[in-house]
Amino acid sequence: MYYESFGAGRAIIFTSSGNASHAMWDEQVAHFAPDHLTVTYDWRGTGNSDKPASGYTGELAADDLLSLARAVSSKPAVLVGHGMGAHISLLAAIKAPEQVRGLVLANGGPWYTGTRDGVAGGMSEEFLAIYEQGARSYPDILAEVAQNWMFARPPSAALAHATIMDGLTWSQHVSNEYNKSMWDIDFRGSLEQVQIPALVIHGRHDRKQRYSGAPYLAERLPQGALVTLEHSAHCGHIEEAPAWNRALAEFLAGLP
Repeated sequence: MYYESFGAGRAIIFTSSGNASHAMWDEQVAHFAPDHLTVTYDWRGTGNSDKPASGYTGELAADDLLSLARAVSSKPAVLVGHGMGAHISLLAAIKAPEQVRGLVLANGGPWYTGTRDGVAGGMSEEFLAIYEQGARSYPDILAEVAQNWMFARPPSAALAHATIMDGLTWSQHVSNEYNKSMWDIDFRGSLEQVQIPALVIHGRHDRKQRYSGAPYLAERLPQGALVTLEHSAHCGHIEEAPAWNRALAEFLAGLP
């Protein structure tokens, strides 16, 4: 597994979303590394990590995250996950709560897809339909995602290009395999087990991983809290980086 670590102190391990690499966290590393050990990494089969023939499941991704946590720190770490990475961080916290000091779930959800309990809390059907249009190339699909689904305002040419290139660090096969393995994830029966401080951060205008799931998730985590970013969509860590970083800093300051 490829990872980068900067700084020293309490370990914060950042897990990227699907179709993204460790580089998505540049704003956060620059902000937190002066006072913390910041760790970013590439999922198995993506970016600079090894690419085995198989093993692209949410369960193994959570095991990989826990292995990394043990490798970088002898003390429990704070896990921060975005999108698909939020699901992996939550899976890891359920598997090994003794390894997790705090949990931050950014633009994730209480389940992976669809509407349940009358709540549109998973990825939207409209977004998922983009990937079913087989007539378009993979780069064209990622371009549409970058332009129309990630940000509340149209991204600059540089930001759109960086988002597309980061997306291409996941091959189409690997992306399909992870999505297939995680499709039925549903945390509704497990949230009460997460007896650790948890922060849910979500952009109000997220149409990809819909905002309605955020208050549902925060209310059902025993020590959950919600921060809503009013001017961003799926990528508040970029669009509202100062507010996003401030929310994480306040959460960290409240941990014993």
